[in-house]
Amino acid sequence: MLMEPQVLRLFSHGANVLDILSRIEPAAIGMMAGALQRGLAETFTPEAMRDPPRVGLTGILKQLADPEVQRALGVLFLLLKALGKAFGHLNEDMKAIEALMAKMMPKK
Repeated sequence: MLMEPQVLRLFSHGANVLDILSRIEPAAIGMMAGALQRGLAETFTPEAMRDPPRVGLTGILKQLADPEVQRALGVLFLLLKALGKAFGHLNEDMKAIEALMAKMMPKK
């Protein structure tokens, strides 16, 4: 039972998750979470939630001049770039996996 492919895959995935988590500095996660919580509390006040601002095209262009919005967009674009790289790596990995599977499978 422990040597079945599904169980081995589960162990492998678990090990990968633990490896990723072990690389993250716990203090950094706490600081980032605290900063996010403070930023959300400052922005999403009860008054702002009762009457949120309406933003049209001109308002969007004005918001782009705001340094806080620019920083947030910068982080968002970094995240998008990281996702794009991840998909590129995934594509490379899939090609390697497909090549391995082709070697393992009997030819018809």
